[in-house]
Amino acid sequence: MSNIATQHFWRASLLPQLLITTVVAIALFGCDPTPNRVHPTKDLATNHSGKAAASANSLQATAKTLPPKPSNPPGIHNLQKVSDRIYSGSEPEGEAGFQSLQGLGIKTIVSVDGAKPQLELAHKHHLRYVHIPIGYDGVPNDAGAALARLIRDAEPPIYIHCHHGQHRGPAAAAIACIAAGSIDNKQAIRVLERSGTSKNYAGLWRDVEKYSPPSTDAELPQLVETAQVDSLTAAMSQVDRAYDNLKLCRDARWSAPSVHPDLVPAQEAILLQEGLHEAARNLDNHQKQFDETFKTWLTDAESLATGLQASLAAKNATAADRQLISLEQACKKCHTNYRDK
Repeated sequence: MSNIATQHFWRASLLPQLLITTVVAIALFGCDPTPNRVHPTKDLATNHSGKAAASANSLQATAKTLPPKPSNPPGIHNLQKVSDRIYSGSEPEGEAGFQSLQGLGIKTIVSVDGAKPQLELAHKHHLRYVHIPIGYDGVPNDAGAALARLIRDAEPPIYIHCHHGQHRGPAAAAIACIAAGSIDNKQAIRVLERSGTSKNYAGLWRDVEKYSPPSTDAELPQLVETAQVDSLTAAMSQVDRAYDNLKLCRDARWSAPSVHPDLVPAQEAILLQEGLHEAARNLDNHQKQFDETFKTWLTDAESLATGLQASLAAKNATAADRQLISLEQACKKCHTNYRDK
């Protein structure tokens, strides 16, 4: 065979193979002339974006997921199921309230209220009581540590209550769940939202949002059935702080003072009113020290604080000035007759 004939023979033999190879390459790699080249930047960006979107959607779904809100059983108000281990609500009312908690399977009751826990009824229904009182102005560090100890030591399910079950109780329950690792801080804020916790109690929202559980080797406070801190003293301490803050706001023409820019005048008036209300409610533990006149003066002061709150909400600075002066006079009279003797 001549050289020219040989060349035609090989070309004819290889052409079908080349055509087949080309078709297979196009089918596998598309029209890219360099099918084996990978686009790592593009691929990684796509994968990262997809994973980030999936993660965000997952987090959003989780954040919106809380156990269904149960109905209120007899003697319990504002009942919330925060996790499989934690409930919150109002102070149990009498025998019916404790029977309802027992029916829910509760093993440990936690009061964050200033009033003395109802130990006899709790013991009658085989329930352990723990007392961790907090104020409307926030959750102090020692209380946050005690709630972490609660998660570590107390038998669940746990029911955490304040007086009405709408503000302090849900805040403490949310922090307990953060300490347990069952929710994060964003989900804890959702607990307050669902409970209807008032935005006026900014300290509760702040401390739930910022709470960080203590380290595993941290020394945590002992849990007690009745806290040693006197509830009346704690309530009056809140009154003193709120009153001092209101004077700063008044001096700043009823706005946030430059030395304390986080203060909200109307909110401080609410804290003052709540402190006076708590003080009056807890006087049963101090019957020998205070008479009916003291109770009346406390009630009158609470009414002044309520009026101050309304004036500030209406932006009536003149009325607010007058009511704060009346409160100052009422406090001085009370201190002269009862505290400063």
